[in-house]
Amino acid sequence: MKTMLFFALVLTVVLTPPVEGATSDRAVRVSVAGDSLALGIGASDSSRGFAFDLFRRIDAERPGSEVTNLAIGGTTAVDVERLEVPRLADTHPDVVLLEVGANDAVRRRSSTSFARDFASLVRALRRAVPRATVIVFNVPDIAVSPIFENASKPKLRSLVADYNRSVRGVARSTGATVVDLYAISERARNDIDRFFSADLFHPSDAGHEAIAAAAWPIVERSIARR
Repeated sequence: MKTMLFFALVLTVVLTPPVEGATSDRAVRVSVAGDSLALGIGASDSSRGFAFDLFRRIDAERPGSEVTNLAIGGTTAVDVERLEVPRLADTHPDVVLLEVGANDAVRRRSSTSFARDFASLVRALRRAVPRATVIVFNVPDIAVSPIFENASKPKLRSLVADYNRSVRGVARSTGATVVDLYAISERARNDIDRFFSADLFHPSDAGHEAIAAAAWPIVERSIARR
């Protein structure tokens, strides 16, 4: 499968709707790093991607919050460290949402290579923004996608499982929190038409909504400590 490298989309959004019952009056800065999923590809509009959905939920509790999305479609862990992490410091984030790994799996990078690359990425991110709360999304079960032949699915699923063991280990050692994107993607098995967009790889609006809804309790607990 060929992956396409999209141009970086750097978008800062400030939403200030009147909100009742907000838990704090201190706005927070949210930065997003990752690949096309973090960018919102598959949704009918990037603002309906899971990262922006989560941001709107944050802004409802912390009015006046800001989001900067540095994600680039087609990126691997190495690409995110090279292209996106250097820009993080300038966004001064309180919270970083990091989602990457699906393109590594599509390209069949070994689990050893991914473990090394992902650890390097998170360490670099921590150096760039040491005070930020880091929330990592592990790698979705891309084998659920209909674009992959049935014969290749078991090996692909096993590879992603290996990746995710590395994600959990790196998160523990760096103090990051993990959102189990793999478990969320597994729910798509019995609802392919609803969960996937027309490209049969990225989530649809409903898929992005499902990711945001499942991730929100973890994100909410994380920002409560800010």
